[in-house]
Amino acid sequence: MNQDQTRLPSNYWRQFVASGVSNIGDGMVHAAAPLLTLSLTSDERLIAGVSFSSMIPWLVLSLPAGVYIDRFDRRKLMVVANIIRAILFGIIAISAAVGSLSIWTFMVILIGVGCCEVIFDMSAQAFLPQIVPERLLEKANGRLSSLELITNTFIGLPLGAWAFVVAVGVPFGVDAASFALAAVLVASIRLPKKDAPDASTNIQQPTFLADLKEGLAWLWNNRLIRTLAIMLGITNMTAMFGDAIFVKYAAEELGVTGRAYGFLLALTAIGSILGGLLGDRIAKKLGVAQSIIYSYFVFGFVGIIYFFFPYVWAIAIAASLMGLAGTTWNVVTVSLRQRVIPSELFGRVNSVYRFIGTGSIGIGALIGGQIAYATNLRMPFIVAAVICLSALAIGGPTLFREVRNHIAPEATPAPPSIT
Repeated sequence: MNQDQTRLPSNYWRQFVASGVSNIGDGMVHAAAPLLTLSLTSDERLIAGVSFSSMIPWLVLSLPAGVYIDRFDRRKLMVVANIIRAILFGIIAISAAVGSLSIWTFMVILIGVGCCEVIFDMSAQAFLPQIVPERLLEKANGRLSSLELITNTFIGLPLGAWAFVVAVGVPFGVDAASFALAAVLVASIRLPKKDAPDASTNIQQPTFLADLKEGLAWLWNNRLIRTLAIMLGITNMTAMFGDAIFVKYAAEELGVTGRAYGFLLALTAIGSILGGLLGDRIAKKLGVAQSIIYSYFVFGFVGIIYFFFPYVWAIAIAASLMGLAGTTWNVVTVSLRQRVIPSELFGRVNSVYRFIGTGSIGIGALIGGQIAYATNLRMPFIVAAVICLSALAIGGPTLFREVRNHIAPEATPAPPSIT
């Protein structure tokens, strides 16, 4: 294969740069938002409510969004979503700076941000195969994964915590600017005419309900994708038990606040970086099916460490293992969906997948907040471990068998990406 056949197209690099820019701002907010929340309330239920607000749109919008992503120009949807996010984060920045932001206003705005995230993330996953040849999906997703992890975690997280201490509104203002710039970059992408949406195809479209049913039926009849979605939904829900109150766990159990909180988050992201760089090699070494099962075991096991060993060094190791496992899981599942799901159905089927796999996060946040409020800050982690490992014991054999049946041992594993 000559160099031209392995070179990623210019359109891809525009999306690549846009992703890097927006992820720096996003990383800053990921560190600053929990700190802002803790400054507004100490109630574990309200702290978890902030995570619930940002994730509940995945449960509500995933299914209808998938239908419209298949009907409309995915590039334009990404641009509009980023513009709205820029406006909303600008509102947060100004309100936080002048001291007029309440916890309830914060949650309402985050619901809007979450709605835009649903549209953007699902459109981006469906859009990538339009600008990158199938033979280069591994390379394209691998580059994106590594970039997103590095800019979000090693740059954005510590910078966001530092900026929050200096001026509370700065991280959110930077994120607003990053989304605005990303919107401009994505808008500059030009598809070949044969890849652009054809208005004539919209003259006689099936009804919304018919489209939705087609996506639901396809996923439910594909045992591999259905099992992956259910298993992902369980682990995302249980992981959120502890993640939703982690900022308070870090402050009271680990003694980590302010700038140190951002550095702790960056330190725990080492595993995710390694997963982005080595995930495909891990999958080749262990095999696709084994990589998925081992990753899922780690998802459950790390909760035991959080419960019994509330020390910074132990949490850093546990979270790094979680990051490595999570990225390895993505290595073999994201592009697997891009290949298995037909392009014309991708938005709808992927929306059902995300409804099951990601929609559960908001529910997990509420449950985790209630567990912590009723017991203590460690309990959500051990409850999550028990549920996740039980799910692996029940569903693991089916998942292992379906993956092995679908992917030949010599097949190249799917590339890294972000779920």
